[in-house]
Amino acid sequence: MTGTGPPQEFQSICRRNGLNLSDAQINLLARFVDGVLEWNSKINLISRRDQENIWFSHVLHSLTPLFYVDFSDGLRVLDLGTGGGFPGMPLAIVRPDLEMVLLDSIRKKTLVVQDLVDRLGLTGVSVWTGRAGEAHYDQKAGGTFDLVVTRAVASLRELVHWSRPYLRVSRAAPGETNGGNRARFEPPGLVALKGGDLEREIAETKLKESVRSVRVIPMSFGGSIELGLEDKKAVIVSI
Repeated sequence: MTGTGPPQEFQSICRRNGLNLSDAQINLLARFVDGVLEWNSKINLISRRDQENIWFSHVLHSLTPLFYVDFSDGLRVLDLGTGGGFPGMPLAIVRPDLEMVLLDSIRKKTLVVQDLVDRLGLTGVSVWTGRAGEAHYDQKAGGTFDLVVTRAVASLRELVHWSRPYLRVSRAAPGETNGGNRARFEPPGLVALKGGDLEREIAETKLKESVRSVRVIPMSFGGSIELGLEDKKAVIVSI
């Protein structure tokens, strides 16, 4: 399954939400998708049923935080549990100013992601193998990241707990909405792409983890219901 350029609706949704992709970025995203599909026949990166819908269920889903959150230039970002490179790779392609580190505990997946990084020539992206919170990574990168992004399947409290050692010390109050439609992100913090009813997870996180704020942004945009993303949310935790 190669040569799969983005559906027209993908680019239309991005434009309607203020994300105007260049031809070069579209080309890189297409090459990334081709690489994921190629590797997926050998190693399980995404579910087989998601292959036909990869542009929406994986690539667009990875980019949706950019619809709603204003991230300043040059942030150092950790993709926690990157799997097949989501959400970190699409974010790095669309925001090449970000310094992106992709972390996963499964060596065969990080080898695949490193191959995709090399194929695309993404010089601002690094790939690490290891579990969140391992001493090796804490010593190597503890307190150096501005932002953790993740689609990892874990509770919000666990994600905050795992993210904290990597994040630099807070120097700012939680960001407020800026003049436009996007909320301003004030690092350090976590953006977790999650689904379902999060009320209990958020309450537990606030009770048991020291966080500055938790904001939930529903993924509601034109076409989100048809694409099956209406239950998805971006949870922004200022730490």
